[in-house]
Parts: sequence; structure tokens; C-alpha cells
Amino acid sequence: MKWLKWFILLSFIPLLSGCWDRTELSKTSIVTGMAVDKGESFKYKLTIETTEAREMTPQTASGLAPSNIASLEGNSVAELASKFNIVNATIPIYSHMRVLVISEEIAKDGMLDFMDFFDRNRQIRDDFMIVIARAGKAEEILKVNNMYKKSASLKLFSQLTTMQKDWGGAPDIKLNDYTRIYNSEGQAPVLPAVQLIGDPKKGGNVENLKSEDPDSQVKVNSLGAFKNGKLVGYASLREVRDLLFVQDNIKNTAITANCEVGAKEGDKKFEYRVTHSSTKITAKEVKGIPHFYIKIKTEGILDGTTCANKLEDKSTFEKLELSINKIMEREIQDLIIKTKEQFNADIFGFGDLLREQDYKNFKKYKDTWDDGYANAKMHISFNSEIKRSGLRKGSFLTN
Repeated sequence: MKWLKWFILLSFIPLLSGCWDRTELSKTSIVTGMAVDKGESFKYKLTIETTEAREMTPQTASGLAPSNIASLEGNSVAELASKFNIVNATIPIYSHMRVLVISEEIAKDGMLDFMDFFDRNRQIRDDFMIVIARAGKAEEILKVNNMYKKSASLKLFSQLTTMQKDWGGAPDIKLNDYTRIYNSEGQAPVLPAVQLIGDPKKGGNVENLKSEDPDSQVKVNSLGAFKNGKLVGYASLREVRDLLFVQDNIKNTAITANCEVGAKEGDKKFEYRVTHSSTKITAKEVKGIPHFYIKIKTEGILDGTTCANKLEDKSTFEKLELSINKIMEREIQDLIIKTKEQFNADIFGFGDLLREQDYKNFKKYKDTWDDGYANAKMHISFNSEIKRSGLRKGSFLTN
């Protein structure tokens, strides 16, 4: 028993060795963003943004740059990420990365094999946003100082999150989502696209951080669609919202519609604020053709109107709801046609729904769902319900 006690005590010694892999804070730097461009001398150019903690809070800020940008070129993103001490004095920590920016040039050429590094690396979490830098270099997106959040990566992450939550203009695509959809048999991946507006050279100046009207800023402006690993086209912000309606991913949004069904574009309009949305899709094949029955039901409030209709009348709400339904059904149908004719890619995930609901008929499309999607018939039903007219029952326009 005595030897057994000693053996148990000695077996605990390896567990009491402390933090064997600890690193002093003064020797580390937190990476908040990464950007991948084509290199001039090598395949890739990797750029990282590290934050300066003292400049991020008003109590300790001294007016210096809130973040630091460093770049390296090489043929492997994995190798570049591990040797940034060539230009960086501290050890980069990647576990808090919030944004990965990919240049349009990289996306169009299908040079996204480096994504395996992010998916495989145990030090990198899967909760960061992935975006395309439209009409410019990805590194420039990380060089724009902002009054809000100061760090370009932190500002862009918050920007994308609130955009998706409040209006539905950006899909919530994380690393796991992209990987899952990329390997899907019935859906093509998409990524939000951003664009730098203004002078890229002035974006990194501290004056841009202090200015009420910055010389350079980053805007979320579209959505990139991929097929076979390559960028094949863009969808507008309104089309992104329509995509999210179909995918049942709308939390809140606003719809502008004509006061009268069939009215012209310049006629009077009203705004419908969606507070609740649900989508149900039935997929089945009929006589050799895939059919999808899309039923979208929304509830909301009247957010503003220039219509002369009397809101006290029940028939007025019915007319407004009909106008909303017609506009949204047409918009969604137009987006589906665009994805068929321009992208030739199912970004909605209809193929996955057919596989889940009618696998017997989906099997023949397993390797050629693009053909099935091109011939598929869509039956769209948009049902809006205006619950109330806001704080004012009537309208001062009709007084």
C-alpha cells in the first residue's frame, strides 16, 4: 500500500507542471483581421492587422495609430502565417481574428485552396466573417481607420453583423458555413462583398479616424456568388435580402412598395417594416421536372407612407399588402432567373431541399444539379400582414 501511495503521488507530477506553453502578453499581438491578395513575386500576399490595445480605449489613447498592418509574400498562406516575425516584433495570436478579406482577383481565379489552412488550424476559430474586396486589393480594406471601433477589422465585423440583423443585406457566413456549402451537392456558396470608397492612401491616416466626413471608408455593397470555387458574379443588396427571405434568414427589414398595384416607379410609395418572417419550401419532382413551392409569410408595421389612402379603412391595408406581395414575388422570381442565366448556380440551396424531401428523384442530379436547377419550376407566394400603422392612426397627408 505504501508503494501504491507513492506511485499515485508521482503520477500527478506531470499534471502539476504549470502553463508549459504560456506566452507573455508583452511578447504577443492580437490579430483581428487578415487579407489575401495575389503576390507580385509569389502566389499570395498575406496581410494581417494587429491592434494596439492602448489606442483602443479613450483612457489610454495618445493619438497614435490604433492598429498595425504587416504583409508578406509567399506560395503558402500557412507558411506565411507562421513567419510574420520577419516584419513583426511580437508573436501573432490568430484566435481572435474577426474578418478574412479575399481580393476579387483571387476569387475570380479560383485560388481559394488556402481556405483549407483556416479550416484545419486549431488556433483559428470558425466565428470570423469572410468577405470579398470588390474592385480593389484586400489589404486596402484593413488599412482604413474608423472613428467607430478604430480597428478596420472590428468595425467591418460589427458592420456586417448589424447589416444582417437590421436589414438583411449581408448573409451570416462563417468558416464552417462556407466549408459546408462548398462541399454540398445542392447549393453554391456565396460571400458578402465590400468596396473601399474614397482615396485608399488616406484611409490609413490618423486624420481619417478623426474626420466627420472620412476621405476613405468601407461599404458593404453586394454579394459574390461562386461556382466550382470561382467567383461568377454579384448580387445587389436588394437581391441579397430576397435571397435571405427564401432561406428563412430574415430577422428585420424594410420593404418599399407602390401605393397602388401596378403603379409606375415614380409614383407615391410606402414603407413596410418587417418584424417577423417565416419561409416554408416544399420540393418534389413532377413529370421529370423539379418543382419548388416557396411560401413566405411576414408580419410588420407601416413605417412611413406618402399614400393618400385613409388608414382607418380596412380595405386600405389589404391594398397595401397586395402591393407588397406582388413586388416581392416579382423580385424573388427575377433573382432566381438571374442565378440561372448569369451564374448557372443554385445559391439558394434548392438542391439540398430536394435531396432531403425527394431523394429518390434527386439521385439522378447528384453530380449535375446545375441541369436540374436550370429546368426547375418555382412557385412563389409572398404573404404580408400589416399589424399596425405605427404611432399615428391617420396620416397628416390626408388631413
